[in-house]
Amino acid sequence: MQTSRRSILKGSILASLAGTMGATAMGASAAEKQAALPKKEYDLVICGLGIGGIVTAIRAAQDGLKPVILEKMSSASGNTIYSAGFMLGVNTKMQQEKKLETGDTVDKFYEDMMKVSQGRGDPKLTRLVAEKADETLNWLHDYVGVKYAVGMKLVWPMLQRAHLTIGEKKPGGTQLMLYLLAKAKELNVPIVYNAKAVELLDNPQNGKVIGVKVKSKEGFEEYFGKYGVVMATGGFSANKMMLTMMAGVPAANMPVRGSHSVTGESILLTGPYFPKVVNVDQYHCGPIHGPTGANPLNIVNTGIAVSKETKRYTDEGKTYVQMSRDTAALTRDNWGYMIVDEDTHNLPMLKNDWFSYSSHKAPVYKADTIEGLAKEAGLNPVELKKVVDEYNAALKAGKLGELTPPNTHKNPRPILKAPFYAVPFQGGMTATFGGPLINTNGQVLDTEGRPVPGLFAVGNAAGGLFYDNYVGGAQLTSASVIGRQIADYVKTLAK
Repeated sequence: MQTSRRSILKGSILASLAGTMGATAMGASAAEKQAALPKKEYDLVICGLGIGGIVTAIRAAQDGLKPVILEKMSSASGNTIYSAGFMLGVNTKMQQEKKLETGDTVDKFYEDMMKVSQGRGDPKLTRLVAEKADETLNWLHDYVGVKYAVGMKLVWPMLQRAHLTIGEKKPGGTQLMLYLLAKAKELNVPIVYNAKAVELLDNPQNGKVIGVKVKSKEGFEEYFGKYGVVMATGGFSANKMMLTMMAGVPAANMPVRGSHSVTGESILLTGPYFPKVVNVDQYHCGPIHGPTGANPLNIVNTGIAVSKETKRYTDEGKTYVQMSRDTAALTRDNWGYMIVDEDTHNLPMLKNDWFSYSSHKAPVYKADTIEGLAKEAGLNPVELKKVVDEYNAALKAGKLGELTPPNTHKNPRPILKAPFYAVPFQGGMTATFGGPLINTNGQVLDTEGRPVPGLFAVGNAAGGLFYDNYVGGAQLTSASVIGRQIADYVKTLAK
């Protein structure tokens, strides 16, 4: 029996990438020597039960195909269920029924996505999302049964794009998944839990990806897809090794803000097919109190940020994403403290943040003097008094830009009225943006720009759409758009 070159590559690449995690790669020739594994056949095998995977499956079933979803955990556990659950549209049925005059257009949506990605988002993919968003949201509402609240200016650029998933469960992402699971059940879409994909299978004659080897509680099984395999496994935001290698130590040291089961299978398993992997150094992060999960989302832009050494270390006028990156990169042990006064504490916009800290039993330090606050928080009283006095003086003189680092906040607030508060937080990892580049059919492209036969990717398992940051709601929206595209493309292959 001859060992194919692809089998050698598969073994060597997987071993090099996963070796430190104790994984052992096994080429096709070795597998052939074993007793035949249980095999199950479908039209489309989908790895991962996030929004991208389940939308692909629902649309495939609607298109008359026979999909299966393989989920390595015992329930849906990707980033979808941790999200706020809002999606984006510019002129949906729901917006029309509310008679909203948004002034929004597909072109504006496209331009905003490209602007936030610093022009590095793939233009064709970005245009696809902008053009197909309304159609996709209408389908989710009419066919799947997702209920949305519209008319709110929840996200930049405040054009009433947001469609917030509503229902009994919070956050909205959990409710969104419940709607999708109910539709999948109605359509008899099989979902296999505790089924971890460990190897992609291919046709040795033509290299087409035709299935997945899965590890379950019962052992190993093989699932075959007549038209291929969809990687919907998310990014690698919970894989410390991959984060260290691709995004750096500060990113790897961030506590996870979302799912702890998103560990990079899309990159690890597709490696033998030489996909064009892009943007692996890019990720989204935000503030979090790591030990408890409390979220100071808006607090971090309302006062001054100091390190454990009681020094300002960042420009508080930056976005919460940039401040979180600075906290991870510029402070000892990735810890900062936001210092605010009573007037700021009582701002209505911060109500949810304070509730998050109290409900999660996260510490918030409080005192009637700045020196007393420093003692409560374990900071240097003399230094904190100096920092606060310098900040207040610069604010009064209109010279915040001359501080080191500068403070460029458009609406800076003084720290004058007792009691005073210190809020400990860290930069936290939300999601990674990198993965195999796909085309507008969701096909994974190789390093020469050619589709890998039978291999698809969706959501954060794919790369190309996001760089640096993203428009809020665009991740759920794009995963849904591309999931439908994959299913509809596969439908054309079935004719």
